[in-house]
Amino acid sequence: ASAVSVLFFLTACASGPSIVTNAAPNFDLVGYQTFSYLQPLSTDNGNVRTIISTELIDATTGRLENAGLRYVERGGDLLVNFVVSTRETLQTRSTPSSGMSVHHGMGRYGTWGGYSMSMSTTEVVQRTEGTIGIDIIDGQRKQLVWEGAATGRITDKARQNRAAAIDMAVGEILEQFP
Repeated sequence: ASAVSVLFFLTACASGPSIVTNAAPNFDLVGYQTFSYLQPLSTDNGNVRTIISTELIDATTGRLENAGLRYVERGGDLLVNFVVSTRETLQTRSTPSSGMSVHHGMGRYGTWGGYSMSMSTTEVVQRTEGTIGIDIIDGQRKQLVWEGAATGRITDKARQNRAAAIDMAVGEILEQFP
């Protein structure tokens, strides 16, 4: 699976994506006034800005500004980076079912009959799980000070509206930002 497909999962999970965050000890926004995006971002293709990077930036900028930070093109007090990944999983499900067959035949020593019955069937389903991560780095010390990630199942429904899925994931991650 490509990094592009990771961004399609978030709108279709019934319970929403799983969110995990982590902050450096004593991290506080006091003293940080500006933010920039890492150049190049992990989601870029070398020095080429990808559509996904642009969508992640669009979803992130306003939320960080609402947290009291000001966007600057370069040299921000905080640097923002994105990480995307996918993982294929196999899930087995047993489904109760009933089936019966009756058979009758003629053998060397006479007739015979019988039946067979099945009680369940097992189905193997392959799913793609995706993760979007946001890293916040102290621009002066070049040290990670906060990170958050959303993990969930990629579905066809979410694939149809990628920008909304990205916006929702970033929103849920940054709800946890100080």
